[in-house]
Amino acid sequence: MQGDGSGSSRRRQNYGPKLCFCHLETAIRQGWTDKNPGRRFYGCPRFKEKNGCNFFAWFDEEDGTLWQTRALIEARDEIPEKTEKIEQLEDTIADLRTNLEKLQNEEEIVKKFEEFYV
Repeated sequence: MQGDGSGSSRRRQNYGPKLCFCHLETAIRQGWTDKNPGRRFYGCPRFKEKNGCNFFAWFDEEDGTLWQTRALIEARDEIPEKTEKIEQLEDTIADLRTNLEKLQNEEEIVKKFEEFYV
């Protein structure tokens, strides 16, 4: 009788709820380190609090392929650059709006002056 499948297939871990050492249901989070970008893991829901237990276990059994890892790292690293560019563009737009308002005010003054003195 044959087993549960090919010898090369890996057994998947149980994706049901896990409890941390605080006896709370763990949260599934996503890592963004260079070594494990986008890789999911179970973590204590109180990990940012002093009374958290720092429970950690991988959700996924395996790392992604090299190209996926490289693509995720590149995408992650582009975020600060894009954020900075957006902030610069927002500053430029704000400056242009201010200048436009000044020009519109000056134009109104000129029109009133022309109406009064012409």
